[in-house]
Amino acid sequence: MRLRHLSCSFPLPLLLWLEWLLLGVVLVVVSLSHLSPYPFGPPVWNELGVILFAAIGWVSPTSKWQKWFYTATQLGLIVLLALVGQIPVFQLLFIILVIRNCVLFQGRNRTLTTVLTLVTCAFCLWNRRVYPFHIEPNQFEVFWFGSLVIFGLVILFLQLFVDAVITERRSRDALAAANVRLQEYALKVEELATMQERNRIARDIHDSLGHSLTAFNFHLEAAIRLQKTKPTEAEALLLELKQLGAQTLAEVSQSVATLRTDPLGEKSLPEAITTLVDHFYRLTGVLPALDIHLAQPLPQAYNLAIFRIVQESLTNCCKYASTTAVTVLVQHCNQQIQITIADNGKGFDLQKNTTGFGLQGMRERVQALAGEIKIISAPEQGCRVEVCLPIKQ
Repeated sequence: MRLRHLSCSFPLPLLLWLEWLLLGVVLVVVSLSHLSPYPFGPPVWNELGVILFAAIGWVSPTSKWQKWFYTATQLGLIVLLALVGQIPVFQLLFIILVIRNCVLFQGRNRTLTTVLTLVTCAFCLWNRRVYPFHIEPNQFEVFWFGSLVIFGLVILFLQLFVDAVITERRSRDALAAANVRLQEYALKVEELATMQERNRIARDIHDSLGHSLTAFNFHLEAAIRLQKTKPTEAEALLLELKQLGAQTLAEVSQSVATLRTDPLGEKSLPEAITTLVDHFYRLTGVLPALDIHLAQPLPQAYNLAIFRIVQESLTNCCKYASTTAVTVLVQHCNQQIQITIADNGKGFDLQKNTTGFGLQGMRERVQALAGEIKIISAPEQGCRVEVCLPIKQ
């Protein structure tokens, strides 16, 4: 058992104040009972009994058996005060007991203790010798039954009231706890969203800036090789290189300003992929076989993901593959978008190339759309990227 604190920690301050008020009324009536012409018990002993009953209320049992012993002790004390001490208004002590038990017990046990309190009160009413007013013998049964009905209605109302107050308090506590959990979840979601946004920015910088710098490097190498033998072509490459540098600078400025660069711009997805293929041809002299079949326009998220996947695959072909043949296939089939990029270049060992950010970025984009990606490659056997993106209805 433990001591029950004041209203700051007691579950229901309103019930605590009601309990004190009823105890004060009982104590005042007992103190003035010696002025009554009826032979009530000694006021001093009755006052000590009421004070002891009030002191018991400061104890809060924790286990099941402690609670039942606690209730039985209070019932026994009330019976002694009602039948031995013959105190007036002993019914108020039973009401206080009901208040305590409503806070102490739950469900079936609460109802059981309330019925037990009512039965004990009926027993005390039937066996009392002194009443604060005269009752004719032939009217005692009517008085007893009427008093029992009134007391039963009071207890019933009190229990319903306490149940409502306790339910409201517990609902409020549950709501507060849920609000705390919701705030914790919101912080976690915010952290996750921040991490996802950082990854998205990193992917965009890698895909856009990395692709542009790769093309820039190829143009520069070609211009250096052609500077003496074919100065006209070298000059054309340098002009194109200047244009590419300006475009790259514009993309970087736009990314820094808004952190959201739409690489497609006003173009449709087939037009944007065609531009990538033409650019690849100018860089490498290899014209990819392009096949695009889309039954309907796709959401912007799909357009961006498909564009970046094709862009990253072609960039890897430029940088590493030394390929002579590339195939790009984008088709709509059975509520899915299938993307295939294949080359006959050097290939690589998948077990030794697990940290590439470009491949990781492709995987993240596909996972964000609940798709699947498969990369097939081996040294000197080329590379094949297969992506399947489900279309949500």
